Amino acid sequence: MINLSEMNMYLLVFMMSVFNWLMTFFGSSLVYLVKKESHKLISVALGIAAGIMIAASFFSLLLPAIDQLEGSKPALLIIPLGFLTGGLFLRLCDKYLPHEHLLSHEIEGPKAAISKNKLLMLAMTLHNIPEGLAVGIAFAGAQHNFLPALILSVGIGIQNFPEGTAISLPMHQSGISRFRSMMYGQFSAMVEIPSAMIGFLFASFFHNILPFALSFAAGAMMFVCIEELIPEANATKEIDTGTISFMIGFIIMMFLDIIFG
Repeated sequence: MINLSEMNMYLLVFMMSVFNWLMTFFGSSLVYLVKKESHKLISVALGIAAGIMIAASFFSLLLPAIDQLEGSKPALLIIPLGFLTGGLFLRLCDKYLPHEHLLSHEIEGPKAAISKNKLLMLAMTLHNIPEGLAVGIAFAGAQHNFLPALILSVGIGIQNFPEGTAISLPMHQSGISRFRSMMYGQFSAMVEIPSAMIGFLFASFFHNILPFALSFAAGAMMFVCIEELIPEANATKEIDTGTISFMIGFIIMMFLDIIFG
């Protein structure tokens, strides 16, 4: 039977996943404010998002997983195993589900841009699943201190803002209306709500696998950054823009962990 404290945890996980979706929605709504094409803005948005996600993987997922194993060296091998499994899971998803690079050399002209942007939205939707899982698993692993899980959730929410912009703005610039572009952008993050609840339920019922689950989520998030966000952030001529933005994003998450962790 679920007691009141457990009910409060379910509600907290739900609220934080809704917060992460809303941040994507607000980021997508910038399509109404930006009047002209800006590759630099997209580069900055994706660079910050990648920096926050990689920092979150270290500070909020891998380090807590290591701490939970209490220094047992044989057991610590679970961490790299879970990390690798998370990356392989995303690799399999990319192989068998639509991917935005598939059409890059097959279609030319405006239709190519629209198709690629829609596939980017689908890819981001897929890649938001590990973010939702990470939030749910982090809260399941919080015994008496929920602050690290809250920091992780806030960090993911912050990076969702530029991520929403990075999806909606190119769509509008390729000919889709502002409203439809905004809706496509926010839709990509809705999957985080059920993913967070599933991650929390699974990790709560199987508490012994928490270190593996945390490292799995970290590996999946790292795969997203290395395969998608970082290359897209550095796709412009001004490659330093994406790199500096990445460092800023990393510092934001590191600052949150130092101040509140």
